[in-house]
Amino acid sequence: MLKTVLISGLIGAALAAAIPLPAMADTPIEIRCRGALSLMGNTIVRKEAVRAIGAGASIHVSPFCMGVQLNDFGNAAGLGKTIGANPVLAKALARRGFRADDVTNIRIDGKSVTLYVHRE
Repeated sequence: MLKTVLISGLIGAALAAAIPLPAMADTPIEIRCRGALSLMGNTIVRKEAVRAIGAGASIHVSPFCMGVQLNDFGNAAGLGKTIGANPVLAKALARRGFRADDVTNIRIDGKSVTLYVHRE
């Protein structure tokens, strides 16, 4: 009896794994957002560069693909604590209602810094 139950369970599991699920089609906005995110993520930003951003920098907070699910963390992955510890960046984010862990990408161009923020 136990053997029959085990075999039935294995057959059921094999059939469930063999039946393909319908693919979820990406919407045009999801495709554009992922493409833009992959292009932005090509620049590596070091923690030292984030720490060095001071009061003289011009900080821009730019919402990016709000409400779209992104599976990539951009070039700011791993920089959340460093961004949050920088008072200049933390203040700029807070003024716009964001936090350091909302930042997906960061672009530093001399004294100009753009923080791209995202929420699903």
